[in-house]
Amino acid sequence: MDRLQTMQIYVNIVERGSFTQAAEALQLHRPAVTKAVQQLEQELGIRLLNRSTRRVSATAEGEAFYRRCVQLLANVNDTFASFAQFSEPRAQPKGRLRLNLATAFAKSVIIPALPEFQQRYPQIELVVGASDQPVDLISEGIDCVVRIGELKDSSMVARKIGMVPMVTCGSPAYLARHGVPRTLDDLRAHKAVNFLTGRNRRVIDWGFRAAGEIVTLKLDSSVLTDNSEALLACALAGFGLVHALRPALQPHIDAGQLVEVLPGVAGAPKPISVMYPNRDHLPGKVRAFVDWISEFVGRRYPA
Repeated sequence: MDRLQTMQIYVNIVERGSFTQAAEALQLHRPAVTKAVQQLEQELGIRLLNRSTRRVSATAEGEAFYRRCVQLLANVNDTFASFAQFSEPRAQPKGRLRLNLATAFAKSVIIPALPEFQQRYPQIELVVGASDQPVDLISEGIDCVVRIGELKDSSMVARKIGMVPMVTCGSPAYLARHGVPRTLDDLRAHKAVNFLTGRNRRVIDWGFRAAGEIVTLKLDSSVLTDNSEALLACALAGFGLVHALRPALQPHIDAGQLVEVLPGVAGAPKPISVMYPNRDHLPGKVRAFVDWISEFVGRRYPA
């Protein structure tokens, strides 16, 4: 059994938490799956899995090895897929595609462009979910995720596809009460509508480009939220300054509902990433969306 095959077996065991389920998914005999893990552990000289009567889980070393396997197998699949275009034409992608998109970016950028995707792939039915927090793609049956910001280490395959600009704003009523900041130091005297992210509820720093460097600030909160639509609503209501995606805030700036502050100090743009679960053969509907969103975002918000 070659290394790539043993790595595919190992990835399936970790994702399914079971030797038996991995064997069934790969249409292999259970002893072959067990032997593959034993071969890996012997070759690496470490224990990869904790085995119990109910479930199999990765050790710390096994988790690190799993992440490396996921990336390597994805690169192999991408290499073969990139040359498949020279063979006979493939069937049109079809089926139900389950997406989970960053809420503000979905509403302001992706969803208005999705008719273009559906015209190109009319046999794909879209199921669009929106969230600003981590999701479990495997357990929730999600095919593809688009997120904003730096990503934590993940077992998912992640591709950075662009950079979205940020802007700092306040409502006219808030600025009338508290004054307009003229410098980054002035921001420290203001209250903010801050955003919470991740399972540990971390407050997102504000980033700016100043004098060729990235400067990060953490403003005192008047209100905190983990939802980008609530973030916008709080800013419009005058709770404080907000630092958020320009595409989401620009219509409200144009309408006079928000006022941009520090226009001469650029906000540090945030990365846009598309993620999908590792699979030995990426479904055509997922590859179609990944390629389309990469092309679309790359044109609008190049990295």
